[in-house]
Amino acid sequence: MIMPKAEFLNVQDSFRTVLTPEQLAEFNSIQSVPDTDAVLIFTAELDLRRRSQKGKSIASRLFPVLQAVHNFTAVIDTFISSNPTIAALVWGSVKLTMQIMLNAASYYEAFAELFMNLGTICPRFEQYQALFPNSERLQTALCNFNASIIRCCQHVIDMPKSGSGWTSPLNPLNASFWQSFQQAFESNLQELRDYSKNVKEEIRLAQAQSEYRNRELQRIEQDQAEKSRLSLGRFMSRTRDDFDTMRQSQVLRNQQLEREKNQKLLDSLSSHDYLKPLKQARQKRYPQSADWIFDTGEFKRWAEGTAARFLWCSGKMGSGKTILAASVIDYLLTKPSQAGSRVTFFFSRFDELESLTAETTLRAIAKQLIYPRDISDYIKQALEKVQNANGEVLSQVSELFIHLLSKGSRTTWIILDGLDEFPRDERRKLIDVLGSILLVPEVKMFATGRDQADSILARANPGLERLSMNCPLGKSGMEELVNQAVQNCLDAEELLVSDKELIAEIKNTLTQNANGMHVVLWVALVLRDICTQPNNEMVRKAIAVGNLPRSLTDVFNRALERIISTGGERVTQALLPWIVAAKQPLTLPQLQECCFISILQKHSMKDRYINGIQRLDAWFQGLVEIDHETKTVHLVHASVQQFFQTVPDKPNLAKFHVQAKEADLHLGEICVTYLNFNDFKTTLSRRRPPLPPMAPDEICAQALSCEWSWAKLLILSRGIPSGRRRAADIDGVVASYARASDATVQETIINDHPFILAAREGLLGIVQMLVKGGVDINAGMPDSHGVPFNLPLMASIETGQIGIMEYLLQNGANPNSRTTSYRNALEPAAELGGFEGIQACQMLINAGAKPESGEQEPTAQSTLGYNALQRACRRGEFEITRLLLDAGADANGTPKAAKADFPLQLSIRSENIPIIDILISHGADVNVQTSDGDAITPLLKACSLESPRLVIVQLLIRAGAKVRDSKDKGDRLLQEAIRSGNCNLVRLLIREGANVDGDGTLGSERDATPLTLAAHNGLLEIMHILLFAGARVVDANTLAAKLPATCRDGKHYEEVLRKLKSAEEKNKERLLLSDRRGWSRNS
Repeated sequence: MIMPKAEFLNVQDSFRTVLTPEQLAEFNSIQSVPDTDAVLIFTAELDLRRRSQKGKSIASRLFPVLQAVHNFTAVIDTFISSNPTIAALVWGSVKLTMQIMLNAASYYEAFAELFMNLGTICPRFEQYQALFPNSERLQTALCNFNASIIRCCQHVIDMPKSGSGWTSPLNPLNASFWQSFQQAFESNLQELRDYSKNVKEEIRLAQAQSEYRNRELQRIEQDQAEKSRLSLGRFMSRTRDDFDTMRQSQVLRNQQLEREKNQKLLDSLSSHDYLKPLKQARQKRYPQSADWIFDTGEFKRWAEGTAARFLWCSGKMGSGKTILAASVIDYLLTKPSQAGSRVTFFFSRFDELESLTAETTLRAIAKQLIYPRDISDYIKQALEKVQNANGEVLSQVSELFIHLLSKGSRTTWIILDGLDEFPRDERRKLIDVLGSILLVPEVKMFATGRDQADSILARANPGLERLSMNCPLGKSGMEELVNQAVQNCLDAEELLVSDKELIAEIKNTLTQNANGMHVVLWVALVLRDICTQPNNEMVRKAIAVGNLPRSLTDVFNRALERIISTGGERVTQALLPWIVAAKQPLTLPQLQECCFISILQKHSMKDRYINGIQRLDAWFQGLVEIDHETKTVHLVHASVQQFFQTVPDKPNLAKFHVQAKEADLHLGEICVTYLNFNDFKTTLSRRRPPLPPMAPDEICAQALSCEWSWAKLLILSRGIPSGRRRAADIDGVVASYARASDATVQETIINDHPFILAAREGLLGIVQMLVKGGVDINAGMPDSHGVPFNLPLMASIETGQIGIMEYLLQNGANPNSRTTSYRNALEPAAELGGFEGIQACQMLINAGAKPESGEQEPTAQSTLGYNALQRACRRGEFEITRLLLDAGADANGTPKAAKADFPLQLSIRSENIPIIDILISHGADVNVQTSDGDAITPLLKACSLESPRLVIVQLLIRAGAKVRDSKDKGDRLLQEAIRSGNCNLVRLLIREGANVDGDGTLGSERDATPLTLAAHNGLLEIMHILLFAGARVVDANTLAAKLPATCRDGKHYEEVLRKLKSAEEKNKERLLLSDRRGWSRNS
């Protein structure tokens, strides 16, 4: 290494100067190389030591930098054996610094924030571990980076001692503390950024050198092999230096390839981030709030091995099972009696579908049992089997799993959180494998789920131990949680109450009323509501028993009402689909940019970015959270996601409802719009590949094939030897034929279509020969009405022969000539589509083509159909549509042969929003009706799609499309919307005036109404919408009976039935009032 051991020891000596004697003694005691689980254990110990302090865990924020340092020490210890103290120095310095700062409260939190930011610039172990042993420059760069970390730690320890101690400007109690803290360490951060950049450059260089060495070794091996083949004597006399160079390079290459192969095998086993949920759960946990479980008899028996080896912990949704699982993991990591055991874990995530499969779970746990430096041949073979398996791999993963668990006599703990979140089939697969795993005596398992163990789980493990979170000790843990949560709000000045009696009353009320509730989530959100109250009187009113929310739905509704009261509903409603329906959690910058993108937007617009996106969790009143490390946004719990996907009970909250299918469609449209931004477009030139070469005699044969007999040419061709090809005698071939008269030649060419054949196949030489020979470009074999069946120009366009087409146009081809299939040349160009179609249309328009030409009546032998604009709209060709419209195509024009389909209807059928938009801007009639008897308007066509697009309907309505007209009060539109099940479309049509009572002819029965149609199809949510809009009900029971049997149960059915009966009563009152008015007039 370029950086000598002595120089690194100088950094260590400097670090020692800032330590007190007690700290120095502790530093000397921890200077050992960390083991594999050191980071997990150390962060758990930090949280354990902070138990007596206020606030949630923040040790997990230190995880990235600790992991980076740990990886460096591991690679140093493995490959730089001459410097074993370096690994201990780096790890010991960082570990001691964190332990010292642990006692400094707010200063520790600032330090944790500093190191969390540092974690983002740390080199990635996967990038350098295989290259490290063979690159001294990379070794030096990494040592410089880690030496800089030690200097930063030295600065952190020394800072409180400088100046006047805790009364210095860096006192956490001072208002300028946080800003001053960042400024004080900016020089350290900049130094680390510079070294990090240097490491990345050295990684690239080392990679390039490695590739060069491999190529050079292959060259040497090939050279030596060639020499050995030429002469054994010369091979034996090769220089010793060449042999040593080759052998040394081969050893280095084999070692690096082995390391890379091992890492790739591990990566192929699992790439799932199983640590992230643990870190998030730790950050939510209050000290000692989950310690109650360790005092239960069930847990003690399980941990001590005196009962079943499978402990099942159940609790209600939101009761804190995930936090409890994290506490169990930390307990096992830090308990002295469990030293030497292996702790593995997996947390399912409702917002990460990948985590809800048995395969992902088992792969992640198996990876935790494999140490990169201890991969045996058997494990390599097993990993290769998993990597190469086709289809189902659970059996291979299970086999590997059991082998790993069977190694040695150490106890292996497996912690699974959220087993009930898995789909039933995946849960069954997982439980089957877990059942076989539990046959290994050294395995113990802890799993969490909702109130009762799944029947599949119970059958697979009949002797499992059960523990309920609603047990007496669990309630005492809840009291601790409430006390700390309230105190945390007071410390953060979120709860501005100074009355000690009122504070005690708040704690007591929350503790008593949280019994049997969804403890953690309920307490957190209710407490947030209390914090918004302006005075003590309002606080007392909020905690009155009658005013406390009775369910999570009530809590969530209050959060939404607070959002509305603060005026934040617009931005939160815009963000909701991206948070609820996205396939994976998005980051703050992603949400900031995409939230207000509008469909068809042409380019990115900074003015549409959300301001203050970092306050997003405050906007949502605690219903979402931001991960400090990844800056991703998550809903705080699966129940919140379910809440937003369920129709709200309160009408004023209806706009917060997220319908998964519609949200998914909306997100897809925005993504397509984003990908088509002009910001990403680059002008590309397209070059046609050269035509294949043709021998001169082949050209002659092709050119003359329609004028002379083929028989003689075939006889001549058979006489050509099969060996070396002789030069073609064109003059001889031509002279050997008897040429017919000029009139006969012209007639033969037209009848047999050689010109059309050459144009279709792209034979430019033949086309040029024919044109120069005087062949009429615009002539073709006519039908009985004199209309050609085909023309060379049309034939060249049909096959995309742009070069032929260009030549024909330059030599007088008429782009407005018609054939029995096309009215003009623009029609085959529109049908061609794509890049060639755009080129063809542009060239034709430049040559004078008129989109509306050739509109004569079709003949008996013609097959005329759509015109050019209709063809482009049907195919979804936006650029061609734009060219045609700019050239004068009528946006409402339809030939008599295709009157049933206007361009607008065709573009709606292809669901091409840009084409719909440009047609409307060019005057397309949004209320035009087809003349085929169905009288289909563009709006009806849009609503009749298999999956109607709300954005298309909105586009048409904004352009003036009528929902109600003299013949139809929106009945057919509403009918199609209901049949599609699109709730937002139903709302839109009702808002635009559609008749919610219909005309009585919507269905097969005369009394069919929108409400009965929705009932027949079991669409409870749409029934809610119609009833809310005032739909009349004559007989509630009859209408409810039309619902499918599968829908006549549950909360939603009861709510619909209640609303139906209420609407029936209102209708009776309306009829009674009408009768009284009629009686009054008559009297």
